[in-house]
Amino acid sequence: MEFLCKLEGCIGAYKCGQMAATLHQMAESLGRAVDAKDKRLFEHSALTADLATLLALAHGLSDKQADIIHIAGHLHDIGKIGIPDAVLGKPGRLTNQEWAVMRQHPAIGAQILAPIANFGARNGVRDIVLTHHERFEGGGYPRGLRKREIPLGGRILAIADSVAAMLEYRSYRPALQLGEALAEIERCSGSWYDPSLCRDFLQHEAEVEAVVRRHAHTEALQGNEAKASAG
Repeated sequence: MEFLCKLEGCIGAYKCGQMAATLHQMAESLGRAVDAKDKRLFEHSALTADLATLLALAHGLSDKQADIIHIAGHLHDIGKIGIPDAVLGKPGRLTNQEWAVMRQHPAIGAQILAPIANFGARNGVRDIVLTHHERFEGGGYPRGLRKREIPLGGRILAIADSVAAMLEYRSYRPALQLGEALAEIERCSGSWYDPSLCRDFLQHEAEVEAVVRRHAHTEALQGNEAKASAG
Protein backbone atom coordinates (compact mmCIF):
# COMPACT_ATOMS: atom_id res chain seq x y z
CA MET A 1 0.00 0.00 0.00
CA GLU A 2 3.03 2.27 -0.41
CA PHE A 3 1.49 4.44 -3.11
CA LEU A 4 -1.88 4.58 -1.35
CA CYS A 5 -0.20 5.99 1.74
CA LYS A 6 1.68 8.47 -0.40
CA LEU A 7 -1.56 9.36 -2.18
CA GLU A 8 -3.17 10.32 1.13
CA GLY A 9 -0.26 12.62 1.89
CA CYS A 10 -0.14 14.09 -1.60
CA ILE A 11 -3.73 15.12 -2.26
CA GLY A 12 -4.01 18.83 -1.70
CA ALA A 13 -0.35 18.93 -0.69
CA TYR A 14 0.54 22.32 -2.15
CA LYS A 15 2.99 23.91 0.26
CA CYS A 16 2.23 27.46 -0.93
CA GLY A 17 -0.19 28.52 1.80
CA GLN A 18 -3.90 28.97 2.22
CA MET A 19 -4.49 30.46 -1.24
CA ALA A 20 -3.27 27.29 -2.96
CA ALA A 21 -5.28 25.12 -0.57
CA THR A 22 -8.40 27.13 -1.34
CA LEU A 23 -7.76 26.74 -5.07
CA HIS A 24 -7.61 22.99 -4.63
CA GLN A 25 -10.85 22.97 -2.62
CA MET A 26 -12.58 25.09 -5.24
CA ALA A 27 -11.55 22.61 -7.93
CA GLU A 28 -13.12 19.80 -5.91
CA SER A 29 -16.30 21.83 -5.42
CA LEU A 30 -16.56 22.60 -9.14
CA GLY A 31 -16.09 18.91 -9.93
CA ARG A 32 -18.97 18.08 -7.60
CA ALA A 33 -21.09 20.74 -9.30
CA VAL A 34 -20.51 19.16 -12.70
CA ASP A 35 -21.30 15.68 -11.35
CA ALA A 36 -24.52 17.03 -9.83
CA LYS A 37 -25.79 17.86 -13.34
CA ASP A 38 -25.90 14.13 -14.06
CA LYS A 39 -28.01 12.29 -11.50
CA ARG A 40 -26.16 9.01 -12.25
CA LEU A 41 -22.95 10.41 -10.79
CA PHE A 42 -21.92 11.07 -7.22
CA GLU A 43 -18.17 10.59 -7.10
CA HIS A 44 -17.02 10.51 -10.72
CA SER A 45 -14.74 13.57 -10.66
CA ALA A 46 -13.35 12.79 -7.20
CA LEU A 47 -12.67 9.15 -8.10
CA THR A 48 -11.06 10.18 -11.38
CA ALA A 49 -8.86 12.69 -9.55
CA ASP A 50 -7.70 10.14 -6.96
CA LEU A 51 -7.03 7.39 -9.51
CA ALA A 52 -5.08 9.84 -11.68
CA THR A 53 -3.01 10.93 -8.68
CA LEU A 54 -2.29 7.32 -7.77
CA LEU A 55 -1.13 6.62 -11.31
CA ALA A 56 0.98 9.78 -11.41
CA LEU A 57 2.79 8.72 -8.25
CA ALA A 58 3.20 5.15 -9.49
CA HIS A 59 4.76 6.54 -12.67
CA GLY A 60 7.34 8.44 -10.63
CA LEU A 61 6.00 11.99 -10.74
CA SER A 62 6.67 14.33 -7.84
CA ASP A 63 4.03 15.17 -5.24
CA LYS A 64 3.58 18.63 -6.78
CA GLN A 65 3.15 17.23 -10.29
CA ALA A 66 0.67 14.65 -8.98
CA ASP A 67 -1.25 17.38 -7.18
CA ILE A 68 -1.61 19.34 -10.43
CA ILE A 69 -3.01 16.21 -12.06
CA HIS A 70 -5.35 15.78 -9.10
CA ILE A 71 -6.79 19.27 -9.62
CA ALA A 72 -7.18 18.54 -13.34
CA GLY A 73 -9.00 15.35 -12.41
CA HIS A 74 -11.57 17.30 -10.42
CA LEU A 75 -12.01 19.73 -13.31
CA HIS A 76 -11.74 17.38 -16.30
CA ASP A 77 -15.47 17.48 -17.09
CA ILE A 78 -16.10 21.14 -16.30
CA GLY A 79 -16.79 21.74 -20.01
CA LYS A 80 -19.99 19.71 -19.64
CA ILE A 81 -21.48 22.84 -18.14
CA GLY A 82 -21.70 24.03 -21.76
CA ILE A 83 -23.37 20.85 -23.06
CA PRO A 84 -27.19 20.99 -23.41
CA ASP A 85 -29.04 19.00 -20.75
CA ALA A 86 -30.95 17.13 -23.45
CA VAL A 87 -27.63 15.65 -24.62
CA LEU A 88 -25.91 15.31 -21.26
CA GLY A 89 -28.83 13.58 -19.56
CA LYS A 90 -30.18 11.55 -22.46
CA PRO A 91 -31.34 8.14 -21.14
CA GLY A 92 -29.76 6.09 -23.92
CA ARG A 93 -27.10 6.08 -26.59
CA LEU A 94 -26.31 9.36 -28.28
CA THR A 95 -26.77 9.90 -32.00
CA ASN A 96 -23.75 10.86 -34.12
CA GLN A 97 -24.86 14.48 -34.02
CA GLU A 98 -25.25 14.38 -30.23
CA TRP A 99 -21.81 12.79 -29.87
CA ALA A 100 -20.36 15.63 -31.92
CA VAL A 101 -21.82 18.03 -29.36
CA MET A 102 -20.59 15.97 -26.40
CA ARG A 103 -17.07 15.82 -27.82
CA GLN A 104 -16.84 19.58 -27.47
CA HIS A 105 -16.63 19.42 -23.68
CA PRO A 106 -12.80 19.19 -23.35
CA ALA A 107 -12.36 22.30 -25.50
CA ILE A 108 -15.15 24.09 -23.64
CA GLY A 109 -13.48 23.14 -20.37
CA ALA A 110 -10.16 24.55 -21.53
CA GLN A 111 -11.90 27.78 -22.50
CA ILE A 112 -13.55 28.02 -19.08
CA LEU A 113 -10.18 27.59 -17.37
CA ALA A 114 -8.32 29.98 -19.70
CA PRO A 115 -8.58 33.07 -17.42
CA ILE A 116 -6.71 31.24 -14.61
CA ALA A 117 -3.08 32.05 -15.40
CA ASN A 118 -1.63 29.33 -13.16
CA PHE A 119 -3.58 26.69 -15.09
CA GLY A 120 -2.24 27.80 -18.45
CA ALA A 121 1.33 26.53 -18.18
CA ARG A 122 2.45 24.00 -20.78
CA ASN A 123 1.26 20.55 -19.67
CA GLY A 124 -0.63 22.25 -16.84
CA VAL A 125 -4.23 21.87 -15.69
CA ARG A 126 -5.73 23.46 -18.80
CA ASP A 127 -3.75 21.25 -21.21
CA ILE A 128 -4.63 18.14 -19.20
CA VAL A 129 -8.35 18.97 -19.27
CA LEU A 130 -8.16 19.66 -23.00
CA THR A 131 -6.47 16.34 -23.85
CA HIS A 132 -8.02 13.76 -21.52
CA HIS A 133 -10.04 12.21 -24.37
CA GLU A 134 -7.14 11.89 -26.81
CA ARG A 135 -6.09 8.33 -27.67
CA PHE A 136 -2.51 7.07 -27.67
CA GLU A 137 -2.63 5.84 -31.29
CA GLY A 138 -4.85 8.70 -32.49
CA GLY A 139 -8.54 8.96 -33.19
CA GLY A 140 -9.38 10.78 -29.97
CA TYR A 141 -10.72 14.29 -29.55
CA PRO A 142 -10.67 17.25 -29.80
CA ARG A 143 -7.36 17.38 -31.74
CA GLY A 144 -6.60 13.79 -32.73
CA LEU A 145 -3.20 13.89 -31.04
CA ARG A 146 -0.96 10.80 -30.83
CA LYS A 147 1.54 9.39 -28.36
CA ARG A 148 3.90 12.03 -26.92
CA GLU A 149 1.91 14.80 -28.60
CA ILE A 150 -0.55 14.22 -25.76
CA PRO A 151 0.65 15.77 -22.48
CA LEU A 152 1.57 13.18 -19.87
CA GLY A 153 -1.18 14.44 -17.59
CA GLY A 154 -3.73 13.95 -20.35
CA ARG A 155 -2.53 10.38 -20.90
CA ILE A 156 -2.78 9.69 -17.18
CA LEU A 157 -6.24 11.22 -16.88
CA ALA A 158 -7.48 9.19 -19.87
CA ILE A 159 -6.93 5.96 -17.92
CA ALA A 160 -8.34 7.26 -14.64
CA ASP A 161 -11.44 8.76 -16.30
CA SER A 162 -12.10 5.58 -18.27
CA VAL A 163 -11.92 3.36 -15.20
CA ALA A 164 -14.22 5.65 -13.22
CA ALA A 165 -16.70 5.71 -16.11
CA MET A 166 -16.66 1.95 -16.59
CA LEU A 167 -17.56 1.44 -12.93
CA GLU A 168 -20.69 3.58 -13.33
CA TYR A 169 -24.11 2.42 -14.50
CA ARG A 170 -25.31 3.59 -17.91
CA SER A 171 -28.79 3.11 -19.37
CA TYR A 172 -27.23 1.17 -22.26
CA ARG A 173 -24.94 -1.04 -20.11
CA PRO A 174 -24.51 -2.17 -16.50
CA ALA A 175 -21.65 -1.00 -14.34
CA LEU A 176 -18.52 -3.11 -14.76
CA GLN A 177 -16.72 -4.80 -11.90
CA LEU A 178 -13.24 -3.44 -11.21
CA GLY A 179 -11.58 -6.56 -12.63
CA GLU A 180 -13.52 -6.12 -15.87
CA ALA A 181 -12.50 -2.46 -16.08
CA LEU A 182 -8.84 -3.30 -15.52
CA ALA A 183 -9.03 -6.00 -18.18
CA GLU A 184 -10.35 -3.39 -20.60
CA ILE A 185 -7.44 -1.07 -19.77
CA GLU A 186 -5.04 -3.93 -20.49
CA ARG A 187 -6.85 -4.75 -23.75
CA CYS A 188 -6.60 -1.15 -24.96
CA SER A 189 -2.98 -0.67 -23.86
CA GLY A 190 -1.02 0.78 -26.76
CA SER A 191 -4.12 1.77 -28.73
CA TRP A 192 -6.25 4.00 -26.52
CA TYR A 193 -3.82 4.28 -23.62
CA ASP A 194 -0.09 4.78 -23.08
CA PRO A 195 1.27 1.24 -22.49
CA SER A 196 3.84 2.35 -19.92
CA LEU A 197 1.10 4.00 -17.87
CA CYS A 198 -1.15 0.96 -18.21
CA ARG A 199 1.67 -1.20 -16.86
CA ASP A 200 2.16 1.08 -13.84
CA PHE A 201 -1.58 1.22 -13.18
CA LEU A 202 -2.12 -2.53 -13.39
CA GLN A 203 0.88 -3.22 -11.15
CA HIS A 204 -0.92 -1.38 -8.31
CA GLU A 205 -4.27 -3.14 -8.44
CA ALA A 206 -4.56 -3.38 -4.65
CA GLU A 207 -4.17 0.39 -4.25
CA VAL A 208 -6.60 1.02 -7.09
CA GLU A 209 -9.13 -1.27 -5.43
CA ALA A 210 -8.75 0.56 -2.10
CA VAL A 211 -9.38 3.95 -3.73
CA VAL A 212 -12.44 2.64 -5.58
CA ARG A 213 -13.80 1.02 -2.43
CA ARG A 214 -13.43 4.27 -0.48
CA HIS A 215 -15.37 6.23 -3.07
CA ALA A 216 -18.05 3.54 -3.33
CA HIS A 217 -18.52 3.87 0.44
CA THR A 218 -18.84 7.65 0.15
CA GLU A 219 -21.35 7.28 -2.68
CA ALA A 220 -23.41 4.85 -0.60
CA LEU A 221 -23.44 7.27 2.32
CA GLN A 222 -24.56 10.13 0.07
CA GLY A 223 -27.28 7.96 -1.40
CA ASN A 224 -28.55 7.01 2.03
CA GLU A 225 -28.57 10.66 3.12
CA ALA A 226 -30.54 11.61 0.01
CA LYS A 227 -33.10 8.87 0.71
CA ALA A 228 -33.43 9.98 4.34
CA SER A 229 -34.00 13.59 3.27
CA ALA A 230 -36.64 12.53 0.76
CA GLY A 231 -38.38 10.43 3.40
